[in-house]
Amino acid sequence: MLLIVYHVSLIYNSRTFLLKAPDSSSAFDVIHLLTHPWRMTLLFFISGAVTGMLLAKHPPGALRSARTKQLLMPFLAGMLFLIPPQIYVFLNAKMGVHISLLAVFWNYLTLTPVSLPSGEQTLLAGMQHLWYLLYLWSYTVIITLAVAVWPSLLTYMGDRLAPWLTGKWVLIMPVLLFILLRLVLRPIFPPSLEFLADWYNHAVYMAAFLLGAVMATRDDCWDAMVSMRRPALILTTACALALVFLFPTLPSSTPEMWRLSAGRVLGGAFQWSAIVTVLGYARIWCRSENAVIRYLNRAVLTYYVLHQTVMLLIAYGLDRMGLLSAVSFIPIAVATLAICAVAYELKLRLESAANAKFRPHAA
Repeated sequence: MLLIVYHVSLIYNSRTFLLKAPDSSSAFDVIHLLTHPWRMTLLFFISGAVTGMLLAKHPPGALRSARTKQLLMPFLAGMLFLIPPQIYVFLNAKMGVHISLLAVFWNYLTLTPVSLPSGEQTLLAGMQHLWYLLYLWSYTVIITLAVAVWPSLLTYMGDRLAPWLTGKWVLIMPVLLFILLRLVLRPIFPPSLEFLADWYNHAVYMAAFLLGAVMATRDDCWDAMVSMRRPALILTTACALALVFLFPTLPSSTPEMWRLSAGRVLGGAFQWSAIVTVLGYARIWCRSENAVIRYLNRAVLTYYVLHQTVMLLIAYGLDRMGLLSAVSFIPIAVATLAICAVAYELKLRLESAANAKFRPHAA
């Protein structure tokens, strides 16, 4: 849900994006500052935790095969069908290229460059929001291959790391790790989402993924998160306020070194303390079966794969009618969520119909 809100905010804030509203405002930068430092790290931590739980019950080869079907197939289908509409919006709305959606599909699939108004040519490519699926699949392949070679790997790592992931250290040590990565690795390898060169993001997300996998079945780690939830909430609030004060708008150029260093320290602390806060309170509030969460857990992949393409097409339609403004922020988010929900329900019914068709008849 937060991801949809975040991506819609990119249409309105001061960051570069595929489509920008005419009345973009730095006021929308607050959504980025308050969510971006920890949101994707939390997703990779949860994905790692689920992987760790499944590896305790299933052979690594079986999990790898299941995850390949679950992650890589939607990634490839999304690259084929969902990325061209986003490129279509970008070319028409931002680059001033008058090109049809059908022509974008043709140029994209045949690797034919498109001519820009400046006279330059550009090749249509990019993963956009689907990068998460490729990154997660690759981390899953790595950990399942490692566990296949060393079956007790996660248990061994958990035993060795337990002193640093229990008690107050469950908050302190990962905070120090993420601060160190921001201060040392990020300046050398800025985030790019280019899979073969994105070393800072790989370090952060793989670390979060491994933390989740190692901590998944250890009650002592989860109990530590519960006990540290209030200090984590205080630290999260303090970091959020400090970041908003330090960067009232997202920097359009490189800020002063002291401001940049302070932002990286605050960002690293915010990155993990927010996760401990979310998981610590969730451990208290969500201890029983919940039909809504169970439903959304099954639906989340469909929402994730579809939402950015749906959002951009809605916003582009409003833009062509002269209706894209700050007032349309909430309607775009709600409409995107509604269309994703309808698409998921349609998917369920198609799957049900297909299963019924091929189900063997009773004798």
